Amino acid sequence: MKYNRNVAINVVIANMIGTGIFFSLGYQAGDLPSWFSIIVLWLVGAVIALLGALCYSEISTRIHGSGGEYQYLSNIYHPALGFISGWISFVVGFAAPIAVVALGIGEYTKDIFNINERIIAASAILLTGLVHIAGVKSGGMFQNIVTRFKILFLLCLILLPFILFFVNKDFQPTNQVIFNPFKNGVNDFELIFSSKFAVALVWCYLAYSGWNAAVYFSDKIENPAKNIPYSLIVGTIIVSLLYLLLNTSFIYAIEFSNIKPKADIGNTFLYVLLPETIAQSLSILFGVALVSSLSSMLIAGPSVLETMGQDYQKIRILNKTNKYNSPHIAIISLMILSITLVYNVGFKDLVEYVGVILSIFSVLVVLGVPILRSRDKLNTGIYKAPIGNIISFIFSFINIYMIFYIFDSDINKLLYVLITILVGYIIYLFVRKTN
Repeated sequence: MKYNRNVAINVVIANMIGTGIFFSLGYQAGDLPSWFSIIVLWLVGAVIALLGALCYSEISTRIHGSGGEYQYLSNIYHPALGFISGWISFVVGFAAPIAVVALGIGEYTKDIFNINERIIAASAILLTGLVHIAGVKSGGMFQNIVTRFKILFLLCLILLPFILFFVNKDFQPTNQVIFNPFKNGVNDFELIFSSKFAVALVWCYLAYSGWNAAVYFSDKIENPAKNIPYSLIVGTIIVSLLYLLLNTSFIYAIEFSNIKPKADIGNTFLYVLLPETIAQSLSILFGVALVSSLSSMLIAGPSVLETMGQDYQKIRILNKTNKYNSPHIAIISLMILSITLVYNVGFKDLVEYVGVILSIFSVLVVLGVPILRSRDKLNTGIYKAPIGNIISFIFSFINIYMIFYIFDSDINKLLYVLITILVGYIIYLFVRKTN
């Protein structure tokens, strides 16, 4: 049994809409106190994601098989680079984001349950993992349900302040949504071309990450040559529109001085608009919405480990499946590492580290478009990205611009990235000897 196109789209949407949209603004508004600058920031993030989706769509039809970057970099460059990216996907691409999302669930629900957020986070990972260990059918059904709930919930959040404005005469919005960049009290163009804008972009990158989710389990998708490009492009466009509208809604309702660097801006939003008792009871819905992201990563992530297990004898245990055709060893491995990160890593540091290292390997994949085009002239059954060579260079340039300023602001992050890559290469040297 395979996942249909709806599940593939929902996995992309759910992967993208995680904790990023619910806390990124808190780390951006202090440096960019302008609706115009923030919307430009999120537009740039949307453009990066869409260009990446177009390039990955073409590569997915030229290089077949699950595994994402692991599969692509192995074929485009060298198996060593592919293995390192697979290791990166396991630790940084999925385990770390799962930990971030789970911590977000904990932040939103800890006051209601009166339980430590890390305990809630670990429990959410455990319970969602068990759903997917039970098989493709149950996992796909669960994913569709929670993703549809999430989209409906986001639409309600977008409309809430505007409904209150027309229904409640006493409601006074902040009116910070000023369309004219020359009359909003700040120099928007100076902000947009500043290093602060580039650093803030990494938070957008994390929020948009997941636009490539379907490529990680492409072997399990019906008619992947058509459904993968469709799911990547459609899913990215839907999420981009939701992000722009939701950030506008947040800024419309909350004073910039009240947008603080914390993981639950959604709660701030509710407490501004609604009575305290109602806001507190509704905050659990943010946690429920984030379960969709957790679930989607527990579909995509284990497929990378499963594919690596097919190729390398010493880690072949990761390729094992249970009677429900679920890669249970890979899922359990991902759950264990994610729960470990929940209890041992700081939230902000984890987010910035994830954004930078994922960006590096995405650039390497996207630069594969001109390489594959020159290597293989056949176009039969291939999705060709419009002006693919040009958009691959644009995508790479914007990402390198962001990476430069992240390393410039904190050189230690470069050290962490190099250590992660070195560990992956050492593991590769160990496992390849048995092949």
